[in-house]
Amino acid sequence: MLTQAGVNPVLGLSEAKFQSKVTALATAEGWEWFHVYDSRLCPAGFPDLVVIRTGVLVVAELKVGRNKTTADQEKWLALFESIAGTRVFRWRPEHWFAIYAELTGKRN
Repeated sequence: MLTQAGVNPVLGLSEAKFQSKVTALATAEGWEWFHVYDSRLCPAGFPDLVVIRTGVLVVAELKVGRNKTTADQEKWLALFESIAGTRVFRWRPEHWFAIYAELTGKRN
C-alpha cells in the first residue's frame, strides 16, 4: 500500500477511491469496518468509517480537497470522542502515512 518510499499513493483521489484504499488497508490488517453506503438512510453526520479490531475502535470522517466537516459530523465525532478509548480521526489523503501507521501499528 505504501508503494515507493515517501510516495503518497492516495493524493489526488476522489473521496470514494480514498475510502477504498483505507478500507483495503484495514481489511489487509485484520480490521472489520463499516460504512453507510446510502447516508440518506442514516442520521445526518454519521461518520464515514467505523473500524474495529479486538480492543480498538477507530472512527473516521474522510475528506478530500477543500471539503470540511459539517456541524452534524462534528457532533457525531465529539460523541464518539466521549467514549473512553475510542480513536477518532478526520482523515485526508495528506494523512496517508499516519493512517497507515494507525492501521498497521507500524510507527516511525
